Amino acid sequence: MMQDFWNAKFKGREFLYGEAPNSFIKENIELLINAKKIMCLGEGEGRNALFLADKGLEVEALDASDVALFKLRQCAQENYLSIKVRHTLLEYWEPEQTYGAIVCTYLHLPKQNQKELFEKSLQALQEGGVFIAELFSESQINFHSGGPKNIGLLYDFNDVLDTLKLLPCEVIKLSQEVVILNEGEKHVGRASVIRIILKRL
Repeated sequence: MMQDFWNAKFKGREFLYGEAPNSFIKENIELLINAKKIMCLGEGEGRNALFLADKGLEVEALDASDVALFKLRQCAQENYLSIKVRHTLLEYWEPEQTYGAIVCTYLHLPKQNQKELFEKSLQALQEGGVFIAELFSESQINFHSGGPKNIGLLYDFNDVLDTLKLLPCEVIKLSQEVVILNEGEKHVGRASVIRIILKRL
């Protein structure tokens, strides 16, 4: 049924990263379904936000690209989905502790801003809320399946681990994996990713 929905509603929209939600987000939907209010960080064209809004969840999407957010807003309106958009950079986002979940896929940040991603996400989560992310690891520089060619925009597993040790969270999953991507024209083939699931204490 859901596959029919995506085929009928979003096929041919020319999303750079495909019209289907990120597979890691989709695999962990049971952790999100009771969250009610969800923030999608670095959401771009909105494939995760559209997927979650279709589940009846209250969804906000934050991104620095007004072009991507316009596409998201247009697609949401055409399909009678309500998604609040925020056009801003992560460093200017002032999180409030109101979200049951935060999801983030392939948000490419400079090294000096990467710690802030985790800090602000946990600040924004309610107690017991979950953070789910899939990010390109530094090893992605050796693959040809998308992502930055500048290692300064990729994530180091040990840096992420050191950051999380200092934050009020339970680490449910933290792994570096080689996966097969098939996400639009930008992320295709073998890739090295860091997969993260946190629970706010």
